[in-house]
Amino acid sequence: MGAPPLKRTISRLDLFSLRLFLTICEEKSISRAAERECLAPSAATKRVQALEHLFNVQLLYRNARATIPTPVGEALAEHARNVFQLVEDIRIDLGEFVDGVKGHVRVAATPSALVGFAAEDMRAFMRQYPRVALDIRELTSAEVVHAIETGTVDIGIHAALPDTDLALISHFYQREELRLLISSDNPLAFRNAVSFAELLEQDYIAVHENSSVTHQLRKAAHARGRQFSPRYSVQSNDVACALVAAGFGVTLVPPSVLGAQDATHVAMVALSEDWAHRELRICARQGFALPAPARELMDFLRASSGRREMHRLKLATRDCMPIKRGAAPG
Repeated sequence: MGAPPLKRTISRLDLFSLRLFLTICEEKSISRAAERECLAPSAATKRVQALEHLFNVQLLYRNARATIPTPVGEALAEHARNVFQLVEDIRIDLGEFVDGVKGHVRVAATPSALVGFAAEDMRAFMRQYPRVALDIRELTSAEVVHAIETGTVDIGIHAALPDTDLALISHFYQREELRLLISSDNPLAFRNAVSFAELLEQDYIAVHENSSVTHQLRKAAHARGRQFSPRYSVQSNDVACALVAAGFGVTLVPPSVLGAQDATHVAMVALSEDWAHRELRICARQGFALPAPARELMDFLRASSGRREMHRLKLATRDCMPIKRGAAPG
């Protein structure tokens, strides 16, 4: 009679009986093995007999001095050790997923978030959790929100969209001030601040027609009974900055995206609008449990954000403290 069919083997072979068999091989006694495994000796014997019946083999030699495995029993013991090593590998591997130290996280972020702090934070996260792979995508704020809502990504970092009801779990990440990038020979380059009305008189270079900045500019123009019509439209901040430096017009960007642009050809001027001060937020899909690695990343980003915000507040408090003057000489 040959080996039993695989389906029958899977349905009747249990890990506890295999462990008991290994314990018998170690103890060379069914009674001592039964005691170790908290079984009655009769129950242990029945489990060994079930294994022998399943494979139609004799697994043990029994005599007055010891119980030892037969050659086929030794082969089963070796397979059992391999099975339990695999089980241990599975336990550790899946435990790492549960603990958030292994897995794959899909992240979408705006360019300014990536250039600002997100890239550094995510790199620090990967140093702490080297077995977590990050799939990072650069998208506009609207695209980030859409990707989260449709489940295309796990975590998003986007500019807060005013007056928009988003069904997202959202947390503060960092502050961001939009500034007007102007060529250094533009008369507005010497101003401390520029009004939105003055911006509308300039040739504007829009970065992404559907970006949060362009959306806000259209909204602000509509509130003033004006129409926002960009003179140029490009797909990246780098191209927009190059066009500004060449004198084609102006654009509104966070300072972080300027990078290594030649400062002698461009200037950054504040925009005197409240909405120019905005927040970047970390978001996830509401009503869906994040995988453990994604939860770890979100917690890591929030912790990094909290440390930066605390440092910023300390600096602001220090700058606002009154200067103590020494006592006047008597």
